[in-house]
Amino acid sequence: MFIKRAAQSRSAWTLVEMVAAVGVFSVAGAALCILFVYSIRSFAAMSNYCTLDRANRQAMDLLTGEIRQARQVTDYSTNGTSRLTIINGNNQTVTYTFSPTTKQMLRNDGTSTQVLLTNCNLLHFSLFSRAPITNTFDSYPVATNNWQQTVKVVQFTWKTSMTLPNAQVNSENVQTARVVIRKQEDSP
Repeated sequence: MFIKRAAQSRSAWTLVEMVAAVGVFSVAGAALCILFVYSIRSFAAMSNYCTLDRANRQAMDLLTGEIRQARQVTDYSTNGTSRLTIINGNNQTVTYTFSPTTKQMLRNDGTSTQVLLTNCNLLHFSLFSRAPITNTFDSYPVATNNWQQTVKVVQFTWKTSMTLPNAQVNSENVQTARVVIRKQEDSP
C-alpha cells in the first residue's frame, strides 16, 4: 500500500508579475519624488515671501509714520536715484534714497544712515495736492512752480525680490501706499 501525497501548490512570482510590480512602484515612486521636490520649492518660495513681507512691512511702517507726521516735503527726485527729503515732526531733515546699483533703500537723518530695504529693484515717489474741488478731497498732481507749499500727499511704490540659489526660487513683493501729510499746517 502506498499513500500518495497530495500535490503541494507552489506560490511564486512569475517574471511578468515582477516586471508589472516594479513598473507600478517605479511610477508611484517617481510621482512621490516630483511631489516632494515641488513641495520643497513651494516651501522655499513661501519662506522668501515671509522674509520679504516682514522687511517691507517694517520699512512701510517707518516711512508711512514719518511722512504722515512730516511738516514739509523739501526735495524729491525720480531720475535714476529716487530721493525724497522731508522735515519730520521733530524738525529734523530726513532723506529717503534708492540707488539701483546698490539695490538698497536708505534713510538718512543727517547723523546716521539706516538701510531700510535690501534687494530693492524699484522705488518711485509721486507728489500730490489735495485741493478741495467741488467738496471732494481727491489727489491731484502738484503744481510745478510752488510744489513745496502745495504737496499734501506722497505716493510711493517699491518692489523687492529675493532668490535662493540652491532652490532657484525667485520671489517678489510690491508695496504701494498713498500717505497724507497731517502736520503740514504746523509748518513754520
